[in-house]
Amino acid sequence: MKHAPQPTGLNAPQMLTFYKWGLAAGWTVVIAVLLVINYHNERSQAAETARTQARSEYQRDIIYRHWNAAYGAVYVPVSQQIQPNPYLADVPERDVFTTCGQQLTLVNPAYMSRLVFDLADRSYGVKGHMTSLRPLRPENRPDPWETNALLAFARGSQEESSVVDMADGSFLRLMKPLSTEAACLRCHGKQGYRVGEVRGGLGVAVPMAPLMAIAMQNYLVNAASFVLLWGLGLVGIQFGAGSLRRTIHERDQAEQRLIALNRDLTTRSRELETANRELDAFCSTVSHDLRSPLTAVSGYCQLLKHIPPQDRSEAENYTDAILDSTEKMDGLITALLKFARLSTNELLLVEVDVTTLAEDIAAELRAREPKRQAVFTIAKGMRAHADEVLLQVVLQNLMGNAWKYTGHCREARIELGIEQRGDQEFYLVRDNGIGFDNSQSELMFEAFQRLSNAQQFEGTGIGLATVKRIVQRHGGGIGCEGEVGKGATVYFSLR
Repeated sequence: MKHAPQPTGLNAPQMLTFYKWGLAAGWTVVIAVLLVINYHNERSQAAETARTQARSEYQRDIIYRHWNAAYGAVYVPVSQQIQPNPYLADVPERDVFTTCGQQLTLVNPAYMSRLVFDLADRSYGVKGHMTSLRPLRPENRPDPWETNALLAFARGSQEESSVVDMADGSFLRLMKPLSTEAACLRCHGKQGYRVGEVRGGLGVAVPMAPLMAIAMQNYLVNAASFVLLWGLGLVGIQFGAGSLRRTIHERDQAEQRLIALNRDLTTRSRELETANRELDAFCSTVSHDLRSPLTAVSGYCQLLKHIPPQDRSEAENYTDAILDSTEKMDGLITALLKFARLSTNELLLVEVDVTTLAEDIAAELRAREPKRQAVFTIAKGMRAHADEVLLQVVLQNLMGNAWKYTGHCREARIELGIEQRGDQEFYLVRDNGIGFDNSQSELMFEAFQRLSNAQQFEGTGIGLATVKRIVQRHGGGIGCEGEVGKGATVYFSLR
C-alpha cells in the first residue's frame, strides 16, 4: 500500500531562524513599550513635582495673608513700587505719617499677596494670582482656566490643577479656594460676603521648563540604559540561537548515527540468532553422535577388565586411559550443551544472598581437598537481583578457577567482594594464583581459549565464556586484570 505524501513544511533550522527573528522583534517591542512608559512616567513625575512646589507656594502665601490679617494689616513706607491702594480709599487711616513726617500706607492681605507675587515672578518665574467671580479690581478678573476652577469650587472642589500653555511657556497651574474670614470683612464686607463663604481663589503657576529639562535628562539616561539592554538582549538571542542550532545539528547527526547503529544492530542480531541456532544444532549433533560411541567404548573397556590374569596388567593400563579420555569427552560435551542453552533459558530474577551462595561454594571446594591451606575472604551482606541458578554457575566457575589456579601456592588466598569502579558497583573474585599477562585479558572470555601458563591445569576452555554470556544476559559487564605469578582479579556487574 502506498502512503500519501506528507505535507512539506519548515525544517528545524528554518524554524529556528523564524523564531529567532520573532523573538528579536518581540524584544524590540518590549523595549519600545518600556521607553514610552518611561517617557510618560518622567513627564508625570515632572508634573507631580511642579504640583508639590505649587502647593508649597500656596501655603506660603496663605501664611503671609494670615499673618497680615492677624495684625489688622501693616503699614509700609510709600515708594515708587508701593503706592496707596485706591481700593482702600474709604478705609479710615489708610495713610498715616510718622513723627518725622514719613508717609506710611496700609497694606492689607490682598495687596501684600500681589506684592509677593510680583517678587516671586521676577525672581523665580513663579506666578501668583488672586481672582474672584466678583473682583474689586479689574486686574483680578479670572481667565477661562480660573473661571472653570472657581465654578468647580462652587460645586465643592478643594483643589484644581493641570499643565497648560500660557503666554510665556508651559506651566503647572494650581488653585485652591479662599474662604471669607472675619478679618476679610474689613475690606470686603461691602460686597456682601459672609464668614465661611468662598469668595474667590488663590492660584499659583509653576514653570514646567526647568522640570521638563530634568525629566528629559533622566529619560535620556534611562533610554541609553534601555538601548544597551536591547543590544545585550539581541546578542543573547543570537548567541542562544547559534548554540541551539549547533545542538540541533549535533542531535540530527546523533539520530543519523543511531539509525545506522540500529540498522547494523538489527543485522547483527539476525546473524547472532542464526549463529546461535547453528551452535545449538552443532551441540545437539555432538551430543547425539559422540555420546553413543563413547557409551560403547566405555562398555568394552569394562569388558577388558575381565580378560585373563596373565594379560591383566597391560590391559588395565589401556582401559584406564580409555576411561579417562571418555570422561573428559563426556565433560566437554556436557559443558558445550550447557553453554549453548544459556541463550535460550528464560531468566528468573529474584533477590539472591550472594554472600551465602559464595560461602556454600567455598565449603564445597574445601571438601574436595581438605588438606589444602586456603583462606577465603567473603564480604558480608552482598545481595543481587539475578537468576539464582545462573549466578551460582558464575560463582562456581570464578571461585573454581581461583581454587584451581592457586593449587601450587603454599597458602591460597581467595577474596570475593564488591568494588566501586567509576559510578557502578562490581562484584570481584581475586586470587594469588598463577595470574596472567594483562595484555591477553581480551582472550580470557573467548570459548576454547586457554592461556599458555594454564596448560598444566585441566579445563574445557569454556568456563569464562559461560560466565560472560550469563553476565551479558543480565545486562551487565565483565572484565579482568592480573599479573603473571601474582594472581588475577575478575570483576562483573549485573544490570
